[in-house]
Amino acid sequence: MVLRFSRSGKAAFEFRRQEIRQQMVRCQVGFEMERGEGMEDDIIERLKILVENRMGLSIRIEDNETLRKTVIARMKILNKATPDEYLNLLAAETGASELEWRVIAPRLTIGESYFFRDTGHISLLQHTILPELIEKKQHLRSLRIWSAGCSTGEEPYSIAILLDTLLPDLSQWEIVILGTDINVDLLRKAERGVYEDWSFRSLAPAIQHKYFSRDKDGWKIDERVRKIVKFQYGNLNKKDLFSQYPEMGSIDLIICRNVFIYFNTEAVAFACENFTRTLNEDGYLITGHGELHGHKIMNLRQIMYPEAVIYKKKVPLEKGKQPEIITKDLPIRNKKLFKSKSSKTREKRKENNVIIKEKVDDLIFILENLIDKRMYTEAVSKAKEYLLTDKENYKICYLLAQAYANSGDYDNAEFWCQRAIKINNNAADPYFLLANIAEMRGNNDAAIDLFIKTIYLNPSFIAAYCELSGLYERQNNRIRSQKFRATAIKLLAPLPSHTLVQPYNITAEELLTSINCLPGH
Repeated sequence: MVLRFSRSGKAAFEFRRQEIRQQMVRCQVGFEMERGEGMEDDIIERLKILVENRMGLSIRIEDNETLRKTVIARMKILNKATPDEYLNLLAAETGASELEWRVIAPRLTIGESYFFRDTGHISLLQHTILPELIEKKQHLRSLRIWSAGCSTGEEPYSIAILLDTLLPDLSQWEIVILGTDINVDLLRKAERGVYEDWSFRSLAPAIQHKYFSRDKDGWKIDERVRKIVKFQYGNLNKKDLFSQYPEMGSIDLIICRNVFIYFNTEAVAFACENFTRTLNEDGYLITGHGELHGHKIMNLRQIMYPEAVIYKKKVPLEKGKQPEIITKDLPIRNKKLFKSKSSKTREKRKENNVIIKEKVDDLIFILENLIDKRMYTEAVSKAKEYLLTDKENYKICYLLAQAYANSGDYDNAEFWCQRAIKINNNAADPYFLLANIAEMRGNNDAAIDLFIKTIYLNPSFIAAYCELSGLYERQNNRIRSQKFRATAIKLLAPLPSHTLVQPYNITAEELLTSINCLPGH
């Protein structure tokens, strides 16, 4: 399998062994997790169920030790003699329980944000979505925007800055930008509106100096912008969230990025149902790249822009109908083949399908070899010919996406990745491919989001950890780079030396050696 892009851009995903060494040489090592002791696994499993029910968060097995250490630390502080006592506290519907959940929430989630994060989304907001909303609400001069999972506040403040550039009469508008999060520590920082240099790594210096001023603690946001943004605690999995905070009603735009990657399926559905309920008609929902693929979202239609897939609320659909999807669909060769005019035709097609499906393994082998040999046109032709009779074959859709990506046709590659995800929304490979495409397009923020999604779907995806390490290193985020690199090493170490690491297609020994020989290891 060939799946790595060349920096020249001529061949999108041609991997070379030397490139691993060149990329990994920038990484540093130094991440170890201290293990907690004195707690049975069944206690951890019970706690994970509580976390899922209360917060909607899916705790991976890889995060069990973090959870274990958190409980041990909190038991000592609260003077709880046994884990059962602590679990009883969390399970209770009391003020003390609510306070404890607010304390441990920051330890279960990752808060990372910066101004104008994800250039694709920012461009879409600046040039399309916000101008449309402004035009629509011109007579009311009112806009309500919700940043759900706002972390330290850079996202809602970024929206406020965009609105200031789009509205010369901003003071004449009633603007409400609400940021919510389950991490009260991050909310306190957001309310202060003071940030260090790292938060401005994607912001033009001219904008930074226009909207921020230096003080002893860092860069403080301009009061004129800060006053239109408010922050409050909000658990998206809490049933009475909207009754507690009426300002969350009649929202024109909801931004909820990099939140659903931590949620289980039920929590995603619950949050999206509430989002749909609180959105105005024709209101927008923006999520992280690929976060809602495979989820059934009613009363929202997908709109696929070059920068991202977003969702727009429409009037309620009739029972049993699926939401409308607006996209640039690929032309299907000879659509008449999908129309059966007689039972004889249907039987003939059924017979042909059986024959083709019996040979699908052979076809997959052929496609993989064609891609290895860089015969992408032939691979595309064979894959599409098969899909005319079996359009729901995940593997063929994915290989078709890979062939398109390797040939540099990123639009078609993304389309077939999404088709593969629709067939199997638990598969990690399409997200890894989408991440590489995003990186090739220069959208590193989207690439990071998609690599993280890859890992959540497949925690043993070694290549995704390597790619994340390299991306974070290029952003000068040594801590995260070291963390992901160390995890890759941890996963590689027990593998037999001859094991091929996909999609790099080199042995575990070769990859591990190239990492271990780097300076600083």
